[in-house]
Amino acid sequence: MKLLKYSMLVILALSVTVFTGCEDDDHDHDHGDNDITINILEPGADEVVADASDVHIHIEIEATDTNHDIDIVLHPDGDVNDKIIDQHMHDHDQKVTFEQDIDLSSYPAGTKFHLEVEACKDHDCEEKEFADVEFSIQ
Repeated sequence: MKLLKYSMLVILALSVTVFTGCEDDDHDHDHGDNDITINILEPGADEVVADASDVHIHIEIEATDTNHDIDIVLHPDGDVNDKIIDQHMHDHDQKVTFEQDIDLSSYPAGTKFHLEVEACKDHDCEEKEFADVEFSIQ
């Protein structure tokens, strides 16, 4: 009986450590000086993409300390509800890379798109960085 109680206490202690580890670890890194740089490498701002069936999305998010929550959204101009990409990432790496090939050939030539990236500077997301580009397809 003592062994069973001891085993249950050990399991409970490990569970608490596992479930709180992420948050505790994040706050160890938050010193109020975490700078985030969002680089939207492809497509470029105001770029006209020639092959709408193969649009390459390439984004790098770099932190001086650590990344937290990152949201990436791609939508056509004037329709924020048509989210072609709606990606939420939670990553603690100092550098996060997102790459994806998208087929936009179902949209008419000349359609403009907005690629928007928002990254949290701290675990509670009280401060954010934002970057966006507008591009179109031929």
